[in-house]
Amino acid sequence: MKYRLLLLLVFLGVSPAFAQTLQSAGGAIDRNAFPDPMAPKDPNAAKSVPNGKSGRAALDDSTKLIYGPQTMSYILEEDVLNGRGAKNSVDTSLHLFHRYLFQERTGFLKAHLGNEGTAVRTIYVKRPDQIGSQMGYNAYMPHSFATDEVKYYQTKSPYSDVEYYLGAGGQTRLNFTFARNIDSLWNMGFEIQRQVSDKFLTDQKYKTGNQTLTEQWGVLFQTNFRTRNNRYRLLAHLNYFDQGIQDQGGIQLLNGLDPTTALNYTDNGALFANSGVQSNDSFIKFHFYHEFIGFKGLQFFQRIDVENRTAKFKDTDFAINLSKLYYPKNYSTQTDSLYNENQWQSFAHQTGLKGIFRGFTYRTYFKQRYWDVNNPMVGLKKNRLENYVGLFLQQKFNDKIDFTADGEYLLGSDYRLQANFISPFFQVKASRTSISPSVAQKWAYNAAFQWDKSFTNVLFDELTGSIELKSKNVYFRPTATIQRIADYIYFDTLATAKQTSDAIGVFRTGFSVGGTYKRFEWSALVLANTKTGPDVIRMPALVANANLALNVQYKKLLYLQFGVDLQHQSAYFADAYMPVMQQFHLQDKYEIPAFVQADAYVSLRINRVRLFFKMQNATQGLLNSNYYTAYLHPAMGRSFGYGVRWLLFD
Repeated sequence: MKYRLLLLLVFLGVSPAFAQTLQSAGGAIDRNAFPDPMAPKDPNAAKSVPNGKSGRAALDDSTKLIYGPQTMSYILEEDVLNGRGAKNSVDTSLHLFHRYLFQERTGFLKAHLGNEGTAVRTIYVKRPDQIGSQMGYNAYMPHSFATDEVKYYQTKSPYSDVEYYLGAGGQTRLNFTFARNIDSLWNMGFEIQRQVSDKFLTDQKYKTGNQTLTEQWGVLFQTNFRTRNNRYRLLAHLNYFDQGIQDQGGIQLLNGLDPTTALNYTDNGALFANSGVQSNDSFIKFHFYHEFIGFKGLQFFQRIDVENRTAKFKDTDFAINLSKLYYPKNYSTQTDSLYNENQWQSFAHQTGLKGIFRGFTYRTYFKQRYWDVNNPMVGLKKNRLENYVGLFLQQKFNDKIDFTADGEYLLGSDYRLQANFISPFFQVKASRTSISPSVAQKWAYNAAFQWDKSFTNVLFDELTGSIELKSKNVYFRPTATIQRIADYIYFDTLATAKQTSDAIGVFRTGFSVGGTYKRFEWSALVLANTKTGPDVIRMPALVANANLALNVQYKKLLYLQFGVDLQHQSAYFADAYMPVMQQFHLQDKYEIPAFVQADAYVSLRINRVRLFFKMQNATQGLLNSNYYTAYLHPAMGRSFGYGVRWLLFD
């Protein structure tokens, strides 16, 4: 593995230099408009140096900084792939800056196990984005760097972004981003993420002073290069992720204690009282994209992906937890411990043609992907070679109206069809997806769970629509989603994979609304959900959140924002979590009560430094007591958090 990593790093750095030889041969409100006193008036204007001095010696009290948010930008791979040439600016606003926890940054539409860095699930069922066989161990993947969200920078000066957030329960996240241009055509950079959290349920290690619950490292190296004539472009990154967690299993209900009463206590014991349960998930991924533009209407592109991943679980107190009925069965003669490990490898390349002609964009490709998964505990292995073909079509009628059709087919198996129409007044999107069951759904082999099943493909039909209504200071967007899910695969109350024979219908409607009035800004999201068919997808009937803020400016140097965040979720039988296979599963024992949470905060900005101070769950004990984010996993109670983010451009 060390040699592979070394080769990838060398390749990441050398490829742009090698590619450089080719050129020798041939309605919503703009939140980033918040005033920036450090922004240069004309970043491209020549700067005179008084008295012949240079560097720091030329600076005095009247000198304006040359570099800032306006002198740098970033692109996403999707922008390059679709030929949009979009340049995105870094966010410098205070709008929702205080939302530093994971579930807050997702608009409260995802939930974890109460602490930052724990297993994640979506509140509403989500249509899969990828077809083909997947590993299916996805509880920690939302915390890692996503390939389609990697930012490739263009900077006129060295750029750094420092983020540090600290909340109650040791919920700490540190992110550091650095990027700089080697020359005007080649940029390199890296991003480091460190995230930890502490236990707030008591177990044996907690009593001895070891309070660590989760530890996570993420490291991303990225580079992008283009030739001077813009005929060749390269984007590449190396992505490393390592997540470790001391699983606690939720609250232990002793002496007739019920879940509702347990929420009134702050010293609840953990179900895994002996601290003998641990999970680890780690991967290293290499992604490479390059394109050659022969003509505007005929371009060549290629993607290469390599992934190596290992997901582990161990319970050295298996016999004790088996007696508590946490596990449904023991398949092994060994009762003192339980181990589960899956080693995953995949290799993929995608090669195709694309182009743009009179506002019409097309892309067609052929893709091959080989994957294998190995269970080293018993020497079992599965693998598969997959061949795909794909087609993308887009017609832009003008800058505000376009139609997109997208399809991908895994030969002999999965497929994905999608169409999207966007106009200034409404948007409609329709899709059909047939996807193979994941490895975790089809195959399990450990002391507590064993099966090898032949499930059929799951079919998702989805139709979504929204209407755009806005004036100068207010927007209103009604939305509606209809889903039909056939042959749905779920995990039952014993955490065993099952497949439905009847289709499930989901209807969700709601709206987002927001605007500004003088110094106030506000936004809200309301979603109402109902479903028909087998009761194997548990979702709240109503989800709502809102934000109200007051902006204050002091002498053009200090910008403050005082506000309150509100979120509500109706009662429902939220899923339980089984860490052995990183799966959320059904439970019929306890209906999670409805709750309202209010967070009060103040954010401020001085030059390019932003800070916030926040009281989370400030109304606990007033509007309601604490609540559960998953079965027997309580949310963080009333707590104080703060954070700082500093952008540096030289």
